[in-house]
Amino acid sequence: MQQAISAGHQATLDTAKEILHAGGNAFDAAVAAHMTMFVSEPCMASAGGGGFALTYQANKGVRFVDFFCQTPMAKRQKNALDFFPIEVDFGKDTEQFFVGAASVAVPGTIAGLFYLQEHFGKMPFKRLIEIPIAQAKEGVALDRFQEIDFGLLEPILTLTPEGRSLFTVDGRLKKQGDKIYLPAMADFLSFISEEGVSGFYQGEIGKQIAADNENAGGHLTRADFENYKVNEIAPLQFSYAKKRIFTANKPSLGGVLLGNFLGGIKSEGKNQVIQKLNENLHNIPYQVAEFNKRENSNLAQSWSTNTTTKGTSHFNIVDKWGNAISLTTSIGEGNGTFIKGTQMQLNNMLGELFLLPNGAHSWEPNGRLNSMMSPTMVIDDVGSLELVMGSGGASRIPFAIGQTLQYILEQGFNLKKAIQSPRMHWHEGKLQAESKMAFSSSPKGEYKIWDQLHMFFGGVHAIHIKDKQIASEADPRRYGVAEIF
Repeated sequence: MQQAISAGHQATLDTAKEILHAGGNAFDAAVAAHMTMFVSEPCMASAGGGGFALTYQANKGVRFVDFFCQTPMAKRQKNALDFFPIEVDFGKDTEQFFVGAASVAVPGTIAGLFYLQEHFGKMPFKRLIEIPIAQAKEGVALDRFQEIDFGLLEPILTLTPEGRSLFTVDGRLKKQGDKIYLPAMADFLSFISEEGVSGFYQGEIGKQIAADNENAGGHLTRADFENYKVNEIAPLQFSYAKKRIFTANKPSLGGVLLGNFLGGIKSEGKNQVIQKLNENLHNIPYQVAEFNKRENSNLAQSWSTNTTTKGTSHFNIVDKWGNAISLTTSIGEGNGTFIKGTQMQLNNMLGELFLLPNGAHSWEPNGRLNSMMSPTMVIDDVGSLELVMGSGGASRIPFAIGQTLQYILEQGFNLKKAIQSPRMHWHEGKLQAESKMAFSSSPKGEYKIWDQLHMFFGGVHAIHIKDKQIASEADPRRYGVAEIF
């Protein structure tokens, strides 16, 4: 069987490809590729972040691995917190996020990578870490999408002297072609390859992060790291177009929204269902009740009130044995501060007010944060893997994936055409679309037409397997890359 990768950066893809050529499986390639993302996609991926993965094995089916960020076990007094706003200019508007020590949640990435290697991989962790270590020392050049992200996140990336040393040159932000060097990351990876996951969570690194965070006015304690756990549960699943869709389960609300969107298209129309679901985006009991009603299921309405993440990246890998992984990761916008001695930026998951509809500090202690990240797989009517896909794009994630699925499964588009066809979304009280062609009917009320395919509408990367043929595509909106070999 041919092997395929679709990802957000060429270096991420190249690492995965090298591991596959060396005899590793899709899960080995994913672990190595994710560590490469620390240097190739530093606005989206870090040891200080978290994520979700769907895995597929022919003899075991689809499984869901949650290694997302965890809220601290206890809250400090508000008057003792380091928590302050940063304005991010998105061109047409600005958005306020909070950073500082009190915006950091417990990171899950390192635990997730070790879990994937131990439970799904075949190569030793020390082998998987070799390529990312070399890349951290030799440097990886920024691509166009990373340059755009650097521009958006400049106030955060340049907040501290360490950030300025990594992300600027000659007093300006690094641009496309400039290299990111992370020599301390190389030392950090070498350390955890020797010490294992306990070296991060039960050992010196977790102890250091907790002490630094507490001293700076954050919520984290050593117990938060010692008690962090990766969760593996059954994926969320539902039927659509005579296929079975598998996607992220709790704590991701994105999977529920994907099911509600696809389930409502025929009865309500694409425009109407996008508007309705986005107007009720933070109403989790409503979203869960809609899913239960459509699917005749009994999902508990016990998601927390914290929803969605912003700075996300995604990749997919299919290997020659037919194994597959769909993985999405995030650090929010990033915190601007770093794990001491590692050059790994911490997340700001507790500082996104969009995540916290009930206001800053409204998160519940000792629980998983929710997300819109929705790694997705499609199993066809004879039980074979047909699609592996996912997207970045915050609240747009389930709708970007859903519209792509509709184009493929209902309209018969090939993968490239489906990804590059116009999308729509409900934002700022109006329907927004890349073309009038995206509307399923004439929209009521205000709407806005964008003049190009735009990163605002997500970045769907996908692999399609049909009639023994394989296609791999990445979204040009986010300058993705794909290859079959």
